[in-house]
Amino acid sequence: GITDLATDKLEKFAVEEGFYRRLGLQYIPPELREAQGEVERAEQGALPKLVELSDIKGDLHMHTDWSDGHNSLEEMALAAKNLGYQYVAITEHSGGRGIAHGLDVERLRKQIAEIRALNERLDGIRVFSGTEVDIRADGSLDLPHEVLSGLDIVIGAVHSAMNQSEERMTKRVLGAIENPDVDVIAHPTCRLLGEREPVAIDLEAIFKAAVKNNKVLEINAMPDRLDLNDVHTFRARELGVKLAIETDAHSVAHLGFMRFGVSVARRAWCEPQHILNAPPRQLPLHP
Repeated sequence: GITDLATDKLEKFAVEEGFYRRLGLQYIPPELREAQGEVERAEQGALPKLVELSDIKGDLHMHTDWSDGHNSLEEMALAAKNLGYQYVAITEHSGGRGIAHGLDVERLRKQIAEIRALNERLDGIRVFSGTEVDIRADGSLDLPHEVLSGLDIVIGAVHSAMNQSEERMTKRVLGAIENPDVDVIAHPTCRLLGEREPVAIDLEAIFKAAVKNNKVLEINAMPDRLDLNDVHTFRARELGVKLAIETDAHSVAHLGFMRFGVSVARRAWCEPQHILNAPPRQLPLHP
C-alpha cells in the first residue's frame, strides 16, 4: 500500500495494477523490475508487450527415440499438437555424437522419409525435418552440405572441446554462423547449471555476426541450461538478433519446459516479434 506521511493513512490495493495506476504508471510486470529503466518507460506508457507462453506456435528443437530421446516421432508430434502448436521440428543429434546415438547420413535420410509419411497421416500440425549438427573443434560441421541442404531446419551446436580459448571458440561458432547450411545456433554458451561453466566465447561478436548473417540464436528452455540467459538475451535483442525459444525436449514431458524459456525472454524485454516461433512466420527456415 501507500502511506500518507501527513495523515499516517494507509491506502491499500487489492491488486498490483491498482497500485501502479495510483502512481500514474503503466503496470510493470514482475520480470521487468530490475532497475533497467522500466520506471521511466512506465511513466511514458512505453513498456513492451512481453511475449506470453500462449504466443508460442511451435517448438523447433527436440529429440526422439531415433537418437537419445524417449518417445517416438508421432508421440512427440501429437503431444505438441495437444499443446496447441502448429508445427514442430525434429532435430536429432548428428552421427558424431555417438554417446547420444546420433544419426549418420543413412539413418537421417530414413528419418526424413518417415517424417514425410507422418505428415501425410497427421492433421493439425506440421512436422519439419531437421538436425542438431555438431560444430566440430575445427569449426567444420558433422554432416555434409548435400544432406543439410535437404532439411527444413539445421541447428548448429557445440558439444565437445569446450575448453578451447575464447579466440578459438568464437572463431569456431562464427564459422557455423557464416555457413549457409546453418539456421540456428543452439545453447550458445554450453553451460549446464550446477555442472558445467559456460565456455569462453565473445558473445558480442556472436550476436553481431548473427544479425549480419540473418541467423537465429536459441534460448534453450531446459531448466539446467536456460541458455542464452536473460542478460545475454537482453543484449541480443538490443542488437536485433533473431531469437527462438526451444525446449530441446528429449521426451513428451520436456515439452512443458517451454515456460522456462518464455520466462527468460520476458526478463529480457522480448515481445512476440522478437521470437521466431511466436508470431506466424514463414517456415521452414531452410531454403
